[in-house]
Amino acid sequence: MISLAKTPWRTAFLRAVAAVLVTLAFSLSAAAPVHAIENLRKYAGIVVDAKSGKVLYEDQADSKRYPASVAKVMTLYVLFQELQAGNLSLSTKMTVSRHAASAVPTKLGLRAGATISVEDAIKSLVTLSANDMARVIAEHISGTETKFAERMTATARAMGMSNTTYRNASGLPDGGQVTTVRDQAILGIAIYQHFPQYYEYFQTTAFRYNGKTYGNHNRVLGYMGAVDGIKTGYINAAGSNLLTAARKDNRHIVVVAFGFNSAASRDEKVRQLVSNYLSKGRRGDYLQTAMVPVPGRQGNTQFALAQPRKPTFAMPTPMPDFRLAALVSGNGAQPQQSPQVAVASAVPVAMPTPMPTDLGLSPAVQAANVLAAPTQSTPAYPSQDVIGAWLSETYNLGAPPAALGQTPASTPLLPPGEVSGGAGQPVDLMHSGAVADAAPISGWIVQIGAGPSEDSARAMLADAAGKVGSLGDFRSYVERFEKNGQIFYRARFVGFGDRDAAANMCNRLKDQNLACLALQG
Repeated sequence: MISLAKTPWRTAFLRAVAAVLVTLAFSLSAAAPVHAIENLRKYAGIVVDAKSGKVLYEDQADSKRYPASVAKVMTLYVLFQELQAGNLSLSTKMTVSRHAASAVPTKLGLRAGATISVEDAIKSLVTLSANDMARVIAEHISGTETKFAERMTATARAMGMSNTTYRNASGLPDGGQVTTVRDQAILGIAIYQHFPQYYEYFQTTAFRYNGKTYGNHNRVLGYMGAVDGIKTGYINAAGSNLLTAARKDNRHIVVVAFGFNSAASRDEKVRQLVSNYLSKGRRGDYLQTAMVPVPGRQGNTQFALAQPRKPTFAMPTPMPDFRLAALVSGNGAQPQQSPQVAVASAVPVAMPTPMPTDLGLSPAVQAANVLAAPTQSTPAYPSQDVIGAWLSETYNLGAPPAALGQTPASTPLLPPGEVSGGAGQPVDLMHSGAVADAAPISGWIVQIGAGPSEDSARAMLADAAGKVGSLGDFRSYVERFEKNGQIFYRARFVGFGDRDAAANMCNRLKDQNLACLALQG
C-alpha cells in the first residue's frame, strides 16, 4: 500500500490498463481455435440431374464452405423424420426456451415460455429463416441444440454427405460448421425423394403469424415456372448462398450456388444455371443412380446397421428422456416392470418411404426390435431399443406391441374387397381407413390398391407406371395402415393439381384393367 501511494496515479492507471489488455489478449488467443471462422466467401456451384444423378455442371464442388442458413434444410429433414415416424404432428406445440428466444435476428421473436406449432415453425424457417425457431425445433427433438447438431451430422453422413459437419440448427457462424455444394446437392435431392408429402413447404411464398406477414427470402422461387424452393443463407464469412431445385416438363434438377457478395448476384447466377441446364435433365423415371440412401436402410454403406447380437447405434440419436416420458404418457402406454426386447436375427421388415418412382428396390432392415413400454421412472431406451425405434420410419410409441411372432400373419394380396376381416367381413383395401389417417399431402391423389407388404405396393406402382407412361410425371408413394390388426400398404401417386386431373388418370388406369380411386389429400 505504501509503494502504491508513492506511485503517481497516472502510472498506476496505465499499468492496470496494460494488465487488463494482456489478460484479454491471452483469453482471446486461447479461445481463438474454438471461435475462429475463416473467410470462405468464394464461389462454389453445382447442378445435378435429380433423375439420373448426373452432374451437369460443377465449380469448386468439393471445396469447404459454410452453409449459413442453408443448414436449416437439414434441420427440417430431421423434423420431417419425426413427423413421418409419428412422434410429432403438425399441430404439436413446442415451447420457446431462453436459449431459443436469445437467438440473434433474423427471428420470429417469441418470448421464452411461449409455444408454437410445428407447422408454423416450419413455415417460419422456409420464409423468414427464423433462427429462434430452428433452436426451438432442435431443443424439442433432442433436448439441446448441441445434441441435435450431432444428429444432423449423423444424418448427413448416412446419406453420403461425407464432407459436412453441423454445429447448430440455424447456420449461425461457427468455424466447425462446414459443407460442400456437392453434399448440399445430395440433401436437395434427398429431401424431395424421402419426404414428398412435406416438400411443398419449401414453395411457401408468404407466412402470416401474429398479424404479420413474412415473405420468402428466395427471390428465384417460381422462376421459369419451375423453381420450387429450397433455402437461402447468408453469413458474412460465407456470403450469399442458395440451395434450390427446378422441376418442369418431367425434368428435375438441383442447383447449389454459394459464396456471393450479394443476393442479387447469387440469384442472377442461379437463374442462368436453371436456364442453361434444366432442358438437359433426364425426362422420365428416377434412376437408381439418383437414389439417396435413406438413413437406417439396408444397403446404406455410409454407416453400420444393427446386426444380430451386436447392435450398433448409428443414426438418428436416441430420443431424449423428457420426450420419451411425454410420449408414453400421451399415448396411454402401460408401464411394465422392465423393458422387454426381442431381436430377430434375420427378419427383413419393410419400411414404407415415399420415393419419386418405383425402382424395384427392397428396402429393409436386418433387425426387428419389438419394445414393451418402459417404466415411467426410467424412460430411457437401452441401445438395442433405439435401433428398433429409429430404423423404423413409421415407429409410433403407443400401447406396447405384441411380442415378436404373435401378431397375425399378413393376408395374401387379393383384389379390393376380398380380404377377410376379423369378424368374417371383407376388408376393402382400396377404401379402408379414413383419409385423415393418410400422410398430410396437399392436392389430389390417385390410389391404385393396397397390399400386405411395401414390396407388393411398390410392385403395383411399377406395373401401373409401365402401363400408363405419363404416371412417371407424378410421385409414387407407399403408405402403411392397419385394419383389423393387420398391416397393409397403400399404393399411391401424388401431385395431381385438381379433381379432373386425378379422375382422368383414373380413367386411363381403368382402361388398362387397373383399380383406381381419386381422393383429395
